[in-house]
Formats: sequence, C-alpha cells, structure tokens
Amino acid sequence: MIKSNPFTPQSGWEPRVFGGREQELAEFRSNLRDAISVRPNHLVVLGEWGIGKTSLLKQFRRMAQEEGNPACFCSISRFTKKDRPLDAIHLIAEEMLMGFPGLNADSEKLLGLFSKKKSPLQAQTQFTKFLLELWKAQDAKLAAVFLDDLQNLLPISNTIDILRAVLSKDEIIRDTRFLFILSSTPAGWSAFLDKHDPVGRFFRKRLSVENLGKQDVINTVEETLEDTGVSFDGRIKERIFEYTNGHPYEVQLLSNHLYDGQIEGRVTEGVWENALNNTLKELGKDYFNTLLAKASDRERYLLKILAEEKRPLSIKDFRTMMIVGRHARRFPIANIKNFLYRLQEKGVVRRDQDAGFDIPDRMFREFVLKFVRT
Repeated sequence: MIKSNPFTPQSGWEPRVFGGREQELAEFRSNLRDAISVRPNHLVVLGEWGIGKTSLLKQFRRMAQEEGNPACFCSISRFTKKDRPLDAIHLIAEEMLMGFPGLNADSEKLLGLFSKKKSPLQAQTQFTKFLLELWKAQDAKLAAVFLDDLQNLLPISNTIDILRAVLSKDEIIRDTRFLFILSSTPAGWSAFLDKHDPVGRFFRKRLSVENLGKQDVINTVEETLEDTGVSFDGRIKERIFEYTNGHPYEVQLLSNHLYDGQIEGRVTEGVWENALNNTLKELGKDYFNTLLAKASDRERYLLKILAEEKRPLSIKDFRTMMIVGRHARRFPIANIKNFLYRLQEKGVVRRDQDAGFDIPDRMFREFVLKFVRT
C-alpha cells in the first residue's frame, strides 16, 4: 500500500529525514561542550532562503536537550518601524518561558519584570533582570536559546544591540549560563553590522549553511522514501540534484511533486516535466516572482538571454549580441553595463571571477525560461 507523501516543502516544517550537515552538527556539539566547561560562545547561523536554517536550529535544539540542557526555540515574526525593541524583547521572553520546562508557576512573576515603557534603556534593564531571575528558576548547567529569522527585526535593529549589551553584562556572564544561537540571512546580518558595529565583534562565531552535496541529496531522498511503497528511478534522483544543486527547500518541493506523480509506486522520466512545471509555479509564488519584480523590462530581457545561453556572459558578450543576431538593436548597447550591475546589486544575478554574469540557481533559470515573457 502506498503511503501519504513524505516530503515536507512547507516553510518551517522539519523534513522526515534530516540529511547531511555532519560538519555543522559537529561544530555545534563542540560549541555546546565549550559553553558548559568554559563559557558560552554565542553562535550566528547564516544562510539564504530555504537553505534549511530552521531545520538545522531545531536539530541543534534536539542535541542540546539530549545532553540534558533545557532549550527553547523562538521564531521571530516580522516587525515594523511602529514597533519598539521592548516589543521584540518581550516576545523573546515569552517564548523562553513557553519553551523551558517547569516554569508555569513562575511565568507571571517573570513577565511582571517588564513594564510598558518603551525606551531602549528600559528594554535592556528589564531583559537583564529577566535573565537573572529566569536562571535562578532553572536547574541546569546550561540553557540554550534559539532565535530564528533574525532579519525580521531589521526595522527595529537596535534590538540586536540590546541583546549584545545584556549578554555582555558582568552579572549575566558571572551568574548565568545561557547560550544564544541566532539565525539570519547574510544580507540581514550585514545590515545589523552596518548599523551597530559592536554586534559583529560580540557575535564573532558564525556558521554558514550551504546547499547539500549530491550524495546527501540522494541519500535523503532514498531514506525519505523508505516504507512508503514508492520508488524513484535512479535517473530521477540524479536529476533532482542537477536541477536543485542541493538546495534543501527545492529538493523537498520537487520530490513532493514527483511523488504525487507516481504510477503504481514508480516515479519515472514520464512524470518529470509535469512535476518540474508544478514546482516552478510554486517557487514563483514562494520567492521567484519577488526576485523577478526587482528587474526592469530591459533588465528582464538580459536575464532571459542569460537563461537561454545557460552559461556566464560578459558585458562584451552582451554587447556583441546587441550588434548582430536576433537581439540586435533592442536598446542602446551603452546601457547594458548599467543594467547588468543593477541586476547584480539586486541579487538577481551573480558575477564570477572572470567577470561573467550568470543565474546561479538553475531552478530560477528554468523559471525565467518557461514563464518570463519579453
């Protein structure tokens, strides 16, 4: 009997099989030991959208708990300029109370340490008192706090500087043992550093999350399919990696659609095109349409050329195409350089060491090929 689809492309959902990441897990395990025996070295996990930061943090939390350490997970919602740092600090405090076991009786008392005043100084003072009192209620050598999607705090970016200031206080270092693990997109973290220089010097330990390797992808797909009654042909598993380049969210989403296309428990080449198209449409809604919206009409035209050529192109290559061939005289060649640099600044294309511009994500390239009209 064929079981329900085991692949989980929903954002924030843990995959059925946590594949790869051996190095990242080893680094966290070492950091956890040092936090107990020496002192906490707070960690920043950096990665682009869908790369698996949330799943990795939840795996870290599980590891901390297996070692006997209480741990809580806080997913940061999107804040606006109308909010205040104390709003974010209060949210973190509430999540900590909900995540740490056995604190129900103390919750009201601990939250009572926060007043309605909104100044950064009040937020810093109140969160310091909160952590000191919270630690007294703990019976542990270490307590781990995981703050996910920190880039959502950018409109009130001084929240991170308040957190830095609190964790730097002598009484927090001396009398408590909290380990904070933060996650953010690289662009979001860079914005924090630009606005608050001490943040980078305090949160010095960073871990970058990259795409999975080919064998990790194949192993993850195979383990996820175990006992489901469905199998993917070998070429299908190879193609999953070729098209996604190991991007975890894309792997889960494409595998999800492939699984839905099974015939008598087998997924063969015959279902590939339909599954790919459905995957691209969903990726468009999830992210690609937002990325594409950053490009002007003329920039989209250059993007379409990149997608069709399927290789890095230099400014000289583009200019040659605009002189001869089917792209000739579409618009002044003098403007091409500016258009390409703007696409690079917007994060739509990348420039390699040989000064060639390219679309680094194959799925985005396929999306441009199939769904962008110029």
